[in-house]
Amino acid sequence: MTRAGRVVQVQFVLTSMVVYQLMATGLPTWALKAIDKIRRGFLWRGRKEAQGGHCLIAWPKVCRARELGGLGISDLKLLGYALRVRWPWLKKTEPNKPWASLPLQVSKEIECLLVIAVTTTVGNGASTLFWKDNWLNGKSIQVIAPEVAALVPKRRANKRIVLEALTNQRWPEDIQGQLSIDAVMEYLVLWDLIEGVVLQQDSPDQHIWRLSSSGQYTAKSAYDALFQGAISFAPYERI
Repeated sequence: MTRAGRVVQVQFVLTSMVVYQLMATGLPTWALKAIDKIRRGFLWRGRKEAQGGHCLIAWPKVCRARELGGLGISDLKLLGYALRVRWPWLKKTEPNKPWASLPLQVSKEIECLLVIAVTTTVGNGASTLFWKDNWLNGKSIQVIAPEVAALVPKRRANKRIVLEALTNQRWPEDIQGQLSIDAVMEYLVLWDLIEGVVLQQDSPDQHIWRLSSSGQYTAKSAYDALFQGAISFAPYERI
């Protein structure tokens, strides 16, 4: 088999075999390394293992899109993030799913990806996190008032929805600790912004996946976003 054929086999056979596991719970680092060892060996030698001298390109570069100078083989760690970010997205956009009420463990990396990817137009405020989601003029309070947000316990920030926070202006109750001068200034700005928000009881919140033209989550758009800032490779069509 030619090396070009082995590239196809690695991406569409060896990589596809672990997609559902990556989507569900992810894999530990040692398992990812073991799988990459097999993928790397098959790519360069057509065998289970390949020594360093047989590898023509560093593996991280191999695991980039062709337009970024790679061979288009998926990076398993990043692919896992892109696949698992669907769960907090679905929990937010389809709260009636049977599993939506169950606690969801989300890694810091996936949480950051979700913040980058999703913006919200608030309706009734029932599915939008007050302190963490991008709902206030397209930004999160963590961006608008970072000093204030830092005084909110993580557990509270992960649960407080806009509907609860704006009912009788309860959101200041979440702030714990002494406010610095910068925090006081941010608090006043935040108060003015929030005062102009009017909830629409009959309208659900609208969440938009801004990484895709459709506004809906796709694994590809999530995966591609993890390579933003990488240098493009103009003659990639020759690979």
